[in-house]
Amino acid sequence: MSQSARPAIPALALAARAWFASFAVGQLAFAVFILAFFTPRLWSGDYLALNDKPHITGYVPGDTMGNAQLLHHVYFGAVVTLLGGLQFLTSIRRRWPAVHRWIGRSFMVTALIATLSGFYLTWVRGSQLNAASTWSISMNGALILGFVVLAWWTACQRDFAAHRRHATRAFLLVNGVLFLRIGLMFAGLVLTPLGIQVDYSGWVFIGVSFLSWLGPLLMYELVLAAERSANRVVRHGVSATLALLAFATLAGAVAAILFMWWPRL
Repeated sequence: MSQSARPAIPALALAARAWFASFAVGQLAFAVFILAFFTPRLWSGDYLALNDKPHITGYVPGDTMGNAQLLHHVYFGAVVTLLGGLQFLTSIRRRWPAVHRWIGRSFMVTALIATLSGFYLTWVRGSQLNAASTWSISMNGALILGFVVLAWWTACQRDFAAHRRHATRAFLLVNGVLFLRIGLMFAGLVLTPLGIQVDYSGWVFIGVSFLSWLGPLLMYELVLAAERSANRVVRHGVSATLALLAFATLAGAVAAILFMWWPRL
């Protein structure tokens, strides 16, 4: 059976929209938190107050380059989070394709800057929590660079189907830092009542650290496989998995807002 002749599975599209809406809640809240936390402190000149929020390595007096890279990483991270989400709005893509293209270019440039500043912070400044976290962040960053380049290249070649796939992968990977926070909050909601501690040195953190970028990437590949599959069981199974993931994402995002971000403002 050809792909065009396969029966449509509305549940898959519905589950994808539910997940995106759930993630958008955390995405918007995360960007707002970054702007609301950092901007007033920078504007007032109270740079040491930037450390009111825990950092692996925060503001360090005298470390001009390190502090600049930290702010680059934080602000460009907020911008790339919002730009990536805008690219999924079909209304923009269909009605204003030129706007879609310029947002896409801005997304790719911003993603490169945020990723390279993250590499500087990790490997030059030495902002490392532990070996597992360091390698997880580095693998995530390397994949971001690779898929941003592939998204740009396939767009230049006018292979728009491949471009969308690579751009989506880049978007998911760029948001690894947000998935990490959502994942930790959801893990806390599930595991804390069971007496399992969620901290920054245990196996839960290490697992969530890798799953924060590997999990969404694998889920996207499952969605692509389900779209190509003629097996309704496979397609419904992926739809159900994505729907559960949408619920977990929303729960983790709300928990992050209530317990991680709002108390810091």
